[in-house]
Amino acid sequence: MKSRIKFVQGQLNAKGLNAGPEDGIMGHKTLAALDKIDGIPSNWAKQRKVIAFIQLLAQEKGIESCKVDGYWGPQTSFAFESLQHVQDHNEEPERWRPEDLPDANPNDWPKQTPEAELIRYYGQVESNQTKIDLPYPHKLSWQTSRVINRFSCHERVHDGLKKVLTRVRDHYGLDEIKRLRLDLWGGCLNVRKMRGGNRYSMHSWGIALDYDPTRNQLKWGRDKASFAKPEYNKWWEIWEEEGWVSLGRLRNFDWMHVQAAKL
Repeated sequence: MKSRIKFVQGQLNAKGLNAGPEDGIMGHKTLAALDKIDGIPSNWAKQRKVIAFIQLLAQEKGIESCKVDGYWGPQTSFAFESLQHVQDHNEEPERWRPEDLPDANPNDWPKQTPEAELIRYYGQVESNQTKIDLPYPHKLSWQTSRVINRFSCHERVHDGLKKVLTRVRDHYGLDEIKRLRLDLWGGCLNVRKMRGGNRYSMHSWGIALDYDPTRNQLKWGRDKASFAKPEYNKWWEIWEEEGWVSLGRLRNFDWMHVQAAKL
């Protein structure tokens, strides 16, 4: 909530309403400035006024938002992220729809089904594995004190994976990689059946990776998963240009997961 208040203070000050220091603290100056905004009832609670102001700003900027009710939901969260992007980059974040995503496949990855096609291309599960030396250090997502510099993957995805992670390193740099948690690794090779299914997971061939699973849980959609935020668009573009598939981008679930098999 502090980041919202700080953002609101900056916007109020930009309007010349003297909200006080931009410190994320809801002081009397910030509240007095909010009370000068048309469309925010004076009898609403402080936090509700903050949210209502964000909703009004979204409308002012032409960003899709819910009605001005002072309640935080998925659409208001989306609007807030868009407003922050406009503030930082002086433009709205790029919009995308799953059907508009490019279908690049420079490595000729096979389709996920039928399973016989995966076996034809990759061999049996757990076979043909090799080690990849990582272009930047990873940390185990479940034990962040442990740093890893290499892990097992299928030999046919090795070069494409190395290219992707090298581009990620070169684009973001190590500090930004850490801030965005692009180094929190949730696994690659893991012979198991799909959750709730009887077919093998793509992890069983070492052709799928998970990143930052804590903030991108299996059933979370765009309203909760951190990898759905606009600041991760380039991360996904780098994967997609090499033919990898994000279940989050295409199906809006399992945003932690990326695989070298087409849907």
